[in-house]
Amino acid sequence: MSTNVSENNHPANKSWVLDVQGERFEWDKPNVTVREALERAGYSLAQKWILTLKTGGKPKQSVGLDDIIDLTHPGLERLRVLKGAVNNGDSALPRREFDLLPKDHAYLDGLGIKWETVNQSEGRWLLLKNYPLPTGYNQKACTLAIAIPENYPAAKLDMFYCSPHLSRTDNKPIEATQAEKSIDGVRFQRWSRHPTAPWNADTDSTRTHMGLVDESIYREVEQ
Repeated sequence: MSTNVSENNHPANKSWVLDVQGERFEWDKPNVTVREALERAGYSLAQKWILTLKTGGKPKQSVGLDDIIDLTHPGLERLRVLKGAVNNGDSALPRREFDLLPKDHAYLDGLGIKWETVNQSEGRWLLLKNYPLPTGYNQKACTLAIAIPENYPAAKLDMFYCSPHLSRTDNKPIEATQAEKSIDGVRFQRWSRHPTAPWNADTDSTRTHMGLVDESIYREVEQ
């Protein structure tokens, strides 16, 4: 939220306001990272926090330390900070911050790996944790991220993202993987891979897109 306070009819310098767990802080810039907000509010970055951002009339979304909060939106941006859950070693329940198609749920559950749906400031993401990788990469597994448009399945799925960044053990370059993106507070490597056939909203889904992902990942090290 921006403020323009004037004194003696002279406009003051513009400032922006962020609410951090009920306490308001003014900033001299319109974009701040979650990390900056926590440090300003006195939170220890050594502690694990559950962080959510509420902006205007939009649903709350999970954010990470390196995500950027845009303070130019109408209304007051609110960052909520909760201590990370302490458990007995069992994995936390997967996040389901938006719904996929029933056939997507059935397919993803059948993969046998943890998957989550998360809302971020730049869009909606499907995350697949510990996706197994074939021999030939610097990692044995990674987290996959796929952007899910608001009007999916009418809108197509395209490309995918990996974290940690992948490289070949033979040190040969992987084409079209140089771009990066912050997703859920983590830096991901973008794999710019596109289906050759037109998207069909009636038959295509996360399952068919994962066919593109699998083929791209395996073909790279089988060449």
